[in-house]
Amino acid sequence: MFRKFAVVLVVVSFVFASSFCMAGDDSELILKVLVKKGIITQAEVDEMRAEIAKEKPAAKAEAKAGAPKTMEDRIEAVEKDLASKVGLDKAASKLKIKGRWAAGYYDSEKAGSYPNGSFQAPEAKIQFTFKPDDINDIIMRLSLNNAAFNSVDYFYLDTNLMKLTPWEKTAPFTLASRIGRFKIDFGEETFSNNPVESALPSNSAANVSGNDEGIMLFGKIGKVRPLSWSVGVFNGNTGTGADNNWVKSFNGKVAYNIIDPLYVSASYYTSGNLDQQASEMSIAGLTTVPSSALQWTRQIAEVDVRYDFKKGKIQNPPAYCDSLAYIKGAYGYFIDNANPFRALNTVHIRDGNYGYVEGLLNVTKKLYAAGRASTIDLSGDEKTASLNSLTVNAYDRYSLGLGYRLSGATILKGEYSINIKRKGGIDDPKDDLMSFIVASQF
Repeated sequence: MFRKFAVVLVVVSFVFASSFCMAGDDSELILKVLVKKGIITQAEVDEMRAEIAKEKPAAKAEAKAGAPKTMEDRIEAVEKDLASKVGLDKAASKLKIKGRWAAGYYDSEKAGSYPNGSFQAPEAKIQFTFKPDDINDIIMRLSLNNAAFNSVDYFYLDTNLMKLTPWEKTAPFTLASRIGRFKIDFGEETFSNNPVESALPSNSAANVSGNDEGIMLFGKIGKVRPLSWSVGVFNGNTGTGADNNWVKSFNGKVAYNIIDPLYVSASYYTSGNLDQQASEMSIAGLTTVPSSALQWTRQIAEVDVRYDFKKGKIQNPPAYCDSLAYIKGAYGYFIDNANPFRALNTVHIRDGNYGYVEGLLNVTKKLYAAGRASTIDLSGDEKTASLNSLTVNAYDRYSLGLGYRLSGATILKGEYSINIKRKGGIDDPKDDLMSFIVASQF
């Protein structure tokens, strides 16, 4: 009984030791000692070696057949392994996750939002990009602003239409489509109007922006300094339910670098007939139907210009720009056409202009200074509307601040904003705002 146990023990030890490249000499020495002591015979050792010799080729062939042959095969094997670990049902699918976050301390004058000072977490977004194949990307973004779940503000499909043609690599243009709920491609501030990506924690006085359900085509024409363009058709009315009118909204935009540091873009938007629904496109927080109106439409036009001094590799988001400095500005005009309830009622056209000028100077690679002056002004001194929650005729904002980049992703920001009501409505309220935040993207 002991002899059989010893043989088994030796076989196991021999196989285990043979799996290490440096263990060959030790295993041979052990076998010699065991034969000398009479625990096993030389015949049993020879028989054991013959059995192992028969098994080795088959084991090697099996391992070789299952192993990745090239670097591409290895990468594919790793991707499949990772996909299974994150729970993707389809092994060919890929998942990317990114997001941004900001929190800090806000303190305003007595008529502002934070008269007693308050710690806030105003910005939190998590975006998931699913890639089911090499043509399509499905993007979903969660809005967790103020440490609460607010909505799924993005949910759309991007399709590279060039991959469906034989001209993908040779054509002097690109073409892609987007369908679902996404940000309307209007102006430039809209793509950085948050405390993380903006050079300053605040936005301009008008902050023209909107998300809507629709479809958009976009692309570039040219190779060296391409002309960027987009056209989109949307529901127009606010909310995520069905459209309230068969007339759809339209948006168009073109952008071009006239010279390498000088960038210009022009945007146009018309909402179509909204009946009495609010518009998805917000101007200084104003989205509602004009008073006494049965139907209304909103039209906006905007021109943006930006110049980078000693242009770097990163221009956007502005807070992460590595040019020596930039200066940019926008001017826009909007008109809200309204029809009255009754023929005897008179509804004034609500229109006005808006704009801003913003600059940033990188004092060092980590420290920057930034400032912005912005305004929105309704036409006609007698007209008022709720602009940034104040019933006024004109509203100005002047902001100055500093930023310190702790890393390539995280920035400390401080700002003081002066808000001025120039005409109409109540007396100028005391609502200036001071803020100190830490912001990061991942």
